[in-house]
Amino acid sequence: MKTQVKGTAVISTIRFIKEEFGEEGLAKVAKRLGPEDQSRMESVVLASAWYPVSFLLALMRAAKAEFGGAMPDLITRMGRASADYAHTTVYKLVFKVGSTQWIISKASAIFSNYYDQGKMVVTESGEGFANIELRDFGEPAPEFCERIAGWTVRNFELTGAKDVELRHVACTSKGAKVCRFEGTWK
Repeated sequence: MKTQVKGTAVISTIRFIKEEFGEEGLAKVAKRLGPEDQSRMESVVLASAWYPVSFLLALMRAAKAEFGGAMPDLITRMGRASADYAHTTVYKLVFKVGSTQWIISKASAIFSNYYDQGKMVVTESGEGFANIELRDFGEPAPEFCERIAGWTVRNFELTGAKDVELRHVACTSKGAKVCRFEGTWK
C-alpha cells in the first residue's frame, strides 16, 4: 500500500505557496503537476482526509522547480510553515505548556497523526540534544527529509529552544536504512 499523508500537510503546502507566491504562483505550480494531481488540486483538499504522499511530494517538487531558484530553501521553509500553521490550531496549547524534551517524547505520536506509514523514533535525547530517526517510511525522498528537517527545527523553536541546529546525517533516499537527524539547541 502506498504511503498516505493527512490533508492538513497538503493544505499547509498549498497555503505556503499561496502566501509566498500568490494565486498566480499556485496556478504555475499546479500546471507542473500530472493530470491526477491537478484533479486533486481542483477539488477541495480536506484536512481530515488522507492523500497519497506522492501528491505532497509532487506539489513540493513542482514548487521547487518553479520557485527554487529564487528560494533555494523552499522545501525547508514549507516544513517550518507547516509547524507554524499547526501551532495556531490544535497544537497551540501543547506547545505553550510543553518543553522541548516533552515535545520530543511525543514525536512518534505527532508524526503518526500526519503519515500512515513510518515511525519517528527518538534514539537518544538529553539536555540540549536529540537524535531522531525516520524508519519504514514507504516513499523515501530527499524533499520529504528537507520538509521534516524544517518542521522539526521550527517545532523545537516553538517550545522555546534557541540556536537550533539539525544535521541530516543519513538518508534512505541515499541508500541508508533510516533517515537520521542529529539536533542541538540551547
